[in-house]
Amino acid sequence: MYQLVYLSSTVELLSEEELRALLEQSRKSNMELGVTGMLLYHDGNIIQVLEGEKLKVMNLYSKIERDDRHRGIIRLISGEISQRDFPNWSMGFKSLSSAQYKQLLGYFDPASHKALNAPDAAEDRAALSLLKSFTASNNIY
Repeated sequence: MYQLVYLSSTVELLSEEELRALLEQSRKSNMELGVTGMLLYHDGNIIQVLEGEKLKVMNLYSKIERDDRHRGIIRLISGEISQRDFPNWSMGFKSLSSAQYKQLLGYFDPASHKALNAPDAAEDRAALSLLKSFTASNNIY
């Protein structure tokens, strides 16, 4: 199992419709690839965790790097992991209402996730630590 975490910024802020389309497209594509993870978006900032077979994750990341909706893509960590941290593909974003969040298959609410709300711990894996930092610095709660 391989995991990759990156940061990027969108060229333009994404509308609610664009976020919905991105979620639906990503869930379908990632299910077909066997890739799981999480994407958090807030005010044009993205942090994404990708998990799966190394070749599939690397190919997906290469595609993301070529996506002209992103700029300033920075790979934060990558490497082998013993198990998936995020076994279900999820995406968090703040601009939708709570009613709309619940309608989206795979929505992940960072404010209600125990792991992201827990204080930092020595045993936190790198991806979880990065997601905690992102949610805290972007005031996603």
